[in-house]
Amino acid sequence: MHRARSAKPLVVFAGICTVGIMGGCDVTIKDGDIKGVSLNATATSEWTRHYPMASGGRVEIINNSGPIDAVVGPAGSVDIAAVIEARAMTETRAKEILSGIKFEESAGADHVRVATVRDSGRGLHVMFRLTLPPDAALEMTGSNGRLKAAGLRAHVKAMTVNGGIELSGMSGTIDAAAVNGTVSAKMAHITGAMRLESTNGRILLEIPTSARATLNARTVNGRITVTGLPAETGTERRVRSLESQLNGGGPEIDLRVTNGRISIAGVDPAAPPPPPVPPR
Repeated sequence: MHRARSAKPLVVFAGICTVGIMGGCDVTIKDGDIKGVSLNATATSEWTRHYPMASGGRVEIINNSGPIDAVVGPAGSVDIAAVIEARAMTETRAKEILSGIKFEESAGADHVRVATVRDSGRGLHVMFRLTLPPDAALEMTGSNGRLKAAGLRAHVKAMTVNGGIELSGMSGTIDAAAVNGTVSAKMAHITGAMRLESTNGRILLEIPTSARATLNARTVNGRITVTGLPAETGTERRVRSLESQLNGGGPEIDLRVTNGRISIAGVDPAAPPPPPVPPR
């Protein structure tokens, strides 16, 4: 009986170690107890591409392992760089994880699409940075990282889970949604429709004070505040729904939050509006 009781812990720990080896799980075992994850070794690599692009083209980036950062560059080309980082208990294991990342890519004269493909498990982080023409449409889909874009004047679509969205200096149409993250958009000009949505996060919107727009905002658990615009709300009441014709009305701005606040601010424009980019 004594040997039967003492054998049980050995069977349990053997099973845990087997799962760890097969699944690539990096754990620390001390005095018969699992103490937690210890990722002390790092392996990195870089991946770069240069693509020609016609005026008004479209760029699509899909990254399920980290952030995406898009900035404006010269017309006629798209440059994409990815920094891949893998962390594990040992350098050998980190390199093994690193070898499991692949990129799917397709490109033509008017479109570029790049997506990460993970063959390995935990401990992998991919950081994308891309440079594209100001009139290129951009579509970003991600998780576990922030999506950022600046200075674009064509359509931007951004969707993420467990990460925020940060758009600045934008002049085109916007479609952005985040789960567990804040959505922030600073608009240089309002030239078309906008949709911003967040579940478990905030919405922060800045638009020119002179912008003509139809504002429609809703929050389930939170409040709406507006400053510097004709639809300015007071501090004496908790506003959860707001509809307003700004400067006579114009393109629709649709804002939706489930758990979080909506903050809308009017700012003075710094430059005259650029010509709008026709939707593709």
